[in-house]
Amino acid sequence: MGEVWRARDSKLGREVAIKTLPEEFAKDEERLARFEREAKLLASLNHPNIAAIYDLEEDNGTRFLVLELVEGDTLAERLKHGAIPVEESLKLALQIAEALEAAHEKGVIHRDLKPANIKVTPHGKVKVLDFGLAKAFAGDGSDVNLSQSPTLSMAATQQGVILGTAAYMSPEQARGQEVDKRADIWAFGVVLFEMLTGRGTFDGGTVSDVLAGVLRADPDWNSLPPNLHPRIRLLLERCLEKESKDRYGDISDARVDVQKVLADPSGVIVQPVADVVHVPPKPLLPWVALAVALSMIVSSVAIWNLKPAPPRLVKRLSHVLPADQSFTGVGRGLVSISPDGSQLVYVANEQLYLRNLDQMESRPIQGTEGGPRNPFFSPDGRWVAFQSSVDQQLKKIAISGGVPVTLCDATWLFGASWGEGDTIVFGQLEGIKRVSGNGASCELLIATEPGELVHGPEILPDGKSILFTLASGTGSDRWDEAQIVVQSLESESEERTVVVEGGSDARYVPTGHLVYVLEDVLFAVPFDLTTLEVSGEAVSVVQGRARTPAPGFRSGTGHFSFSADSGDLAYIPAAGVAAARLLQKLFWFDTDGKAVPALEAERESYLWAEVSPDGDRVVAATTETGAINIWIYDLATGTPTQLTDDDQFKSNPIWTPDGERVTFRRGSNIYSQLVDGSAPADLLWESDQPAVPIEWSPDGQFLAFNRSDPETLSDIWIYSVQDATAEPFLDTALREIGGRFSPDGEWISYTRFEGDELQVLVAPFPGPGLARQAHTSSSRFGGGWNKWSPDGKQLYIRGAGPDGVTMMAVQVETEPDFRRVETRSLFSVHGGLFVVSDIHPDGDRLLIATSEAIASGQGLVSQQINVVLNFFEELKERVPVP
Repeated sequence: MGEVWRARDSKLGREVAIKTLPEEFAKDEERLARFEREAKLLASLNHPNIAAIYDLEEDNGTRFLVLELVEGDTLAERLKHGAIPVEESLKLALQIAEALEAAHEKGVIHRDLKPANIKVTPHGKVKVLDFGLAKAFAGDGSDVNLSQSPTLSMAATQQGVILGTAAYMSPEQARGQEVDKRADIWAFGVVLFEMLTGRGTFDGGTVSDVLAGVLRADPDWNSLPPNLHPRIRLLLERCLEKESKDRYGDISDARVDVQKVLADPSGVIVQPVADVVHVPPKPLLPWVALAVALSMIVSSVAIWNLKPAPPRLVKRLSHVLPADQSFTGVGRGLVSISPDGSQLVYVANEQLYLRNLDQMESRPIQGTEGGPRNPFFSPDGRWVAFQSSVDQQLKKIAISGGVPVTLCDATWLFGASWGEGDTIVFGQLEGIKRVSGNGASCELLIATEPGELVHGPEILPDGKSILFTLASGTGSDRWDEAQIVVQSLESESEERTVVVEGGSDARYVPTGHLVYVLEDVLFAVPFDLTTLEVSGEAVSVVQGRARTPAPGFRSGTGHFSFSADSGDLAYIPAAGVAAARLLQKLFWFDTDGKAVPALEAERESYLWAEVSPDGDRVVAATTETGAINIWIYDLATGTPTQLTDDDQFKSNPIWTPDGERVTFRRGSNIYSQLVDGSAPADLLWESDQPAVPIEWSPDGQFLAFNRSDPETLSDIWIYSVQDATAEPFLDTALREIGGRFSPDGEWISYTRFEGDELQVLVAPFPGPGLARQAHTSSSRFGGGWNKWSPDGKQLYIRGAGPDGVTMMAVQVETEPDFRRVETRSLFSVHGGLFVVSDIHPDGDRLLIATSEAIASGQGLVSQQINVVLNFFEELKERVPVP
């Protein structure tokens, strides 16, 4: 279909691919007009697994397409090395099916799906190329001529070139008949067969041999991997039916089959079940019968003399995380132990890891990449559920890995449990929700009142009542002052019984106890399921247990888990997240990564900090033992001045350009206050959803702020001082955060989350205008903070990956248009919280909040999970139940 070139779009500052069209094609006006119509339709496709068409251009009589540049190898190049492992093949096939499904819904058929048109990026993402171009070349209806199809043109007499293409044609294509989307379904089956076997589905020495095989031969089913999941064998048979009417009618049917196999706990390779051979019993010899009878008599007598078995021995062990792992998402649950006590699941490096306790090492659970939070096991131990921080959904995945199954939407997650009857209950901002383990239904079970938060719901064994933690207020100690309550699920009065005053994350254990957390201690108290009351005094059973960091954002989780069947306990000791728990100081980092303290003042957490326009002061939102408040620090003396003193949640204090006022979030609204504190704060913008100020324009006339959105999670808004009104800056269905003005006020940089990608974009202000890309990375590793250098020639960007945090400087030009020139990595830091806050006005120092250990290059302390085997035995001894 032409030659492909790598090129740079100088206008938009991006790398692209250019595909020139064959000369004879460009001379055919009718085909060219048809192609232009088709290209417009293809340009409407917007899917992460479809390579995009940007434009159709002409230069000196040469027609060419401007396409998305996709890095990586084609599937054809991968297959040169043989078959692809079954699980990987299915994961690739799932993405191919999703691409076809999206295109078919738009009425677009590929018609030339083959390994050479499928690329796999270095991150494992599939990109299908040349969507619909076969139709554009060949035309519609039954006038399709094989000699003009891109699958056979350009090399119709070159043996070996077309063999790999003709083999993917459907029988109706090979006959020159009219085709529909079922031709793509055929090609999908051929591609999947080749991935699984490493060989062509229909081979032959000539084109005629290949096409004869397509029309009449059956695939060599015996070449498929032994013990392949039967659903995949059936899928292939349905896709490769010779008659199109006997195939799947829609690619979504194949997609669902692949998805279910990947989610099957038994795995993609099914172990054969051994045949059971029935052997009839032989009659016992008389003397054997007598011996058996005597044995039974002796046994029956001995039963009366049996003594109770001694209690099981309590043992302790630790799982120390390897040097290349560190806990992530420490504000939510980190660890879960299976009901039978044989397996641990924990969150590290933005994915789930599994440790079988009879093995030494842990392994990642494939399919959980992308910021999982709060894992918890199903009652049978075959599944793990978790919340995805990327798309804010509750999901489950087979313990063996695969493709996660979405259960329902779940913004944040305040504890969850999976009980009998395949019922999951979980905490949300609006209350407690209930969903079936198969995702069939989701409902709000218990609603909260304004100012209330719930955590850790658990349906008690009677099935009639639910246990959970109820907190109020915004102080950092709200979970230590929370109530542990029980509420009936049958009564319409919605009355709650307070069973414990002060504590959170309570669990009922079969020994007849409630176990809960208070500060850094795990307590246990006897609990009567009949009366729903505690008795006696609570007893400390584990001290030095970890709790969530950043008190202003604590979820109430205690980082511990019980195995209900075996009675084991898994918990993270306080030292296990010590380095991530405290953001102790503010440091200046130079561009080489060398750090010196900016302030000696230590705080439990610096949630946000910004340098004043004159470079002499820092305003910061910090937490201590009380609520989050805003302080101003003199950098020369370190003298702090408290600007706010109340219990409302506050964050993101920023300076006005003149340095005379500080703008900040309080509750859901935006306020402005004089730096000297001589007057109360003024309400700047009242919002029904949380609004977070980001930055003032250089002239002080516009404020960029982020406003929570129920659909997209976050949008960028602009407040106008002159009009005292605010409007969205971007009207998209994607999650976008930030909003940093360039020094000349003509551009805004921001971060967009799209699928599993994170993009830093730059758009003209006040707009409208086309956004330009400054940086792209995987969203599963976080990152995205960005800010312009004072001279406007660089964008500093905080990137993140499996090896830690990377600070980058992107050199840019803004005249006559925005252009990305060069990207440089400045320095990297492994593990731990590393919050980039601001750039000094002199432009050569970054203000960063982190721990002293990380700033000095020592990195994280050893992180570990402690396991107490047979803990219930110790619990019964230390806290007797009346």
